Amino acid sequence: MTSGRPTTTLERLDELDRRLSAFLVVKPRADGMPRRWLVFLRRFSEAGSYGVGWIVMFGVVGILNDGVRRGVVAAALVVAMLGFNTVVKRIIRRPRPVAKAIAHAPTTYSMPSAHTSMAMVGAATMQVIVPDQAWLWWSVAFGLAASRVLLGMHYFADVVAGAALGIACGLLVAAPVVRGVGVG
Repeated sequence: MTSGRPTTTLERLDELDRRLSAFLVVKPRADGMPRRWLVFLRRFSEAGSYGVGWIVMFGVVGILNDGVRRGVVAAALVVAMLGFNTVVKRIIRRPRPVAKAIAHAPTTYSMPSAHTSMAMVGAATMQVIVPDQAWLWWSVAFGLAASRVLLGMHYFADVVAGAALGIACGLLVAAPVVRGVGVG
């Protein structure tokens, strides 16, 4: 970059991503007070931390549906996605966005979004366990992904990368593994 202007295609894309993400971050009200629905959005987003929300869902659905074996395997796959995502983050080393809708600021690197990749693996495995509710699992996963940008925790491209990584791992690895696990 020379004279503060992006010169390469990658720099231009990065600048576009930063501007788009800053535009999408929820802004405070004119009086400076937080938006009420932002509390819900933050709690929803936090349910994706370390895959906890998905792990709880696997347990509940496993108990109510077809036993806990698939739920335990699915939970392990979500946790494995977190580990894989962490390795990728340490390689890419992209800093977090500056614009935030809330005071919370994660200390890890930004790309790819671990919340998003774990959500996609969660949706892919829940689709195997409870296929007639696939629309719900994917809606939750993509809603969680959107929350990460709206809250300013990730750039838009971080979430896209996390979704691509999670969908690939979810459909190509996690779903077949869960499908192969016996019921009970």
